[in-house]
Amino acid sequence: MLKAKMIVGTREVLLLGLTFGNLDRLRAGPGDDHIVIEGDDIGIEFDIWIVAGETEAALEKLIAPGIGPDTKVNISSRIKN
Repeated sequence: MLKAKMIVGTREVLLLGLTFGNLDRLRAGPGDDHIVIEGDDIGIEFDIWIVAGETEAALEKLIAPGIGPDTKVNISSRIKN
């Protein structure tokens, strides 16, 4: 895996490059496995988890138990209802 924090133009960018091995691992165990990137490794204040699922609905079921009344959710304006 490749991970980098950089500036592109005027925007801060987090680049995550997954190897085919990373992808194979996630595909082999959707919902059972994840990849963790520790924020300290790349100079950010939070950790990143990468998970996989066959569909967005499968991903929703995967993360739903972790969402509570204090969870901050941001829905992209690009999503159409």
